[in-house]
Amino acid sequence: MTFASHAFPTVQEAAVFRVGLDDCDKAHLSSLGFVLRRYPAHAVIARQGDEQDRIFVMHSGWGCICTELSDGERQILDFPLKGEIVASRPFEGEAAESFISQTELTAFEAPATALLAALARSPKLAAVLLGAIARQRAILVQHLTNLGRRSALIRTAHLLLELGTRLEMANAAKRLGFECPLTQYDLADTLGLTAIHVNRMLRELRERGYLEFRHGAVHYLNKQGLECFAGFDPGYLRLPG
Repeated sequence: MTFASHAFPTVQEAAVFRVGLDDCDKAHLSSLGFVLRRYPAHAVIARQGDEQDRIFVMHSGWGCICTELSDGERQILDFPLKGEIVASRPFEGEAAESFISQTELTAFEAPATALLAALARSPKLAAVLLGAIARQRAILVQHLTNLGRRSALIRTAHLLLELGTRLEMANAAKRLGFECPLTQYDLADTLGLTAIHVNRMLRELRERGYLEFRHGAVHYLNKQGLECFAGFDPGYLRLPG
């Protein structure tokens, strides 16, 4: 579904674009033809193997970036959240992953080629986009480190702390906790664990007095202690500027 643009916020108001852009840069951004669209939960917005190049700026809801295997298994790479950017594929070749709505989701959408043209006219806009790309890379580095070197308990804690921090930075969460629509199967596909193992990790984090994850919400019992236990430093989540 596409919304009438006058009834909803513009893409210029997304947090990623509020840093360092003057009126001229914002005019370039508005010329790209971003359209706000709504997707129901679990809709395939861009499929692995697609050749259509689009760029999305998350407005509300939770997304899911995943690779899908031939046996039906999947590896979740990330959960795009409010204000974050998603590219449906590289500018050449097929998309290496799928972009799926985890919940009902609204996102601004525009052709990626139009963005390239605007970047040539606006160095500040290019710098903002490069900063967002660098942040996404830093997030993926942490997720890869989770899978490769962190214990199951620490990787679970680290991911939940990261998601909460990203939502807090987007003014979509509080320091004491956040709404989280992820199931234990979603967490398992992200953390490289089974759903049963995830359940055990969540129970252990609760028993240690760090957090509770119940009824679609994460509640911190001892956030400072949890950050210390998980070795969580949120510096990699800050946008430049």
